[in-house]
Amino acid sequence: MKKGLFIFPFLLFFSCIEDDPAVYDEKLVVFSSLTAGFPMGVLGDTCTVSLSADIAEDKNPQSLFVSDAFVTIQAVGEAERDTLFPVPGSPGRYLSRSSVIFEPGKTYRLETSWQNYTVYGETTIPEKIEFFSPSGETYICDGEERVVDVINTDNFDITWLQQVESFEEVLQKIDFTIISSAIYKNERCYVGNFASFPLFFLNFNSEDYNTIQISSFALEGGKRDLEPFSENSSIDYFDYNRNGIRDSTFVNLIYDTTLLYQLWKDDYLRLENGDPYRINPFQWQVVESPVPMSWLFFNYYGLHLITLSATDEAYYNYYSGDPVAQNQFLLPQGNIVDGYGLFFSRASRGFLVNIARDSTSRF
Repeated sequence: MKKGLFIFPFLLFFSCIEDDPAVYDEKLVVFSSLTAGFPMGVLGDTCTVSLSADIAEDKNPQSLFVSDAFVTIQAVGEAERDTLFPVPGSPGRYLSRSSVIFEPGKTYRLETSWQNYTVYGETTIPEKIEFFSPSGETYICDGEERVVDVINTDNFDITWLQQVESFEEVLQKIDFTIISSAIYKNERCYVGNFASFPLFFLNFNSEDYNTIQISSFALEGGKRDLEPFSENSSIDYFDYNRNGIRDSTFVNLIYDTTLLYQLWKDDYLRLENGDPYRINPFQWQVVESPVPMSWLFFNYYGLHLITLSATDEAYYNYYSGDPVAQNQFLLPQGNIVDGYGLFFSRASRGFLVNIARDSTSRF
């Protein structure tokens, strides 16, 4: 049995601080990403330009955004250069024209000029990502070796997101008969820690990739209904929003108030009316295969779009020293020449899976 190496947003990583800290130098900060086969914007790719600030300065971060920079992008070796345009209402953010599609395997150069600053970075877009849910994988549960469920990962074409104007149109393209269900169980070996029994595995060729981004997007996370009854009782119900009334709330939220659950996932975020919720989509990173998709990566029941993205070497280098940005004194290894930041690319593929309630669950 293999186990994947996880990088969790809530784990602490420590790095050594040098005795002689670097002298601060004001520069432009550029963060931008590209996805193979897509224009900017469809999968969240954008370009952000700002001015750096000394860690000791008390500045409003919003004041550092630069909205009048000149930003261009071009494929290396090609004459045509495209200009990125400011996004109205989003200070410091830029997008290319929707007709500009970034091709896998090509190297792109992003250049940004503002006042006396000129910075640039390059990225080579990964060709593709391939993965599947392997059969025959086993895991230990309470001392017993059990076979992990297999799911269908070939039921969604990520290019649909580019071809339509709304997600409702995407739903019309989906064949719901080939979407697998994975059961979220509450047994201790299924819900306990990062090594808990997985709902399913995902396998990819780790030798071909640097870092894999995984996104779990609950498509039915916003569904509202009356708070559910507890223990099949007509009186006792789960008071999600703590108001003493059985009323409407996010009913697909995995609502678990046990101490063990809170230790791993912290308290719920809450709206003004008390409705609890979790960050959606939930994202993390892996570098080894197979990936055990456990309870930690699902905050809701219902239909989920799981997206895996193979990233380039620049992304790996940037996050390898301080994967979750816990050390504010450690400067990441960016690829923006004469500036700070990161220009990276990825190749993405997704699938749909239904996260189902365990019929014996009390939640």
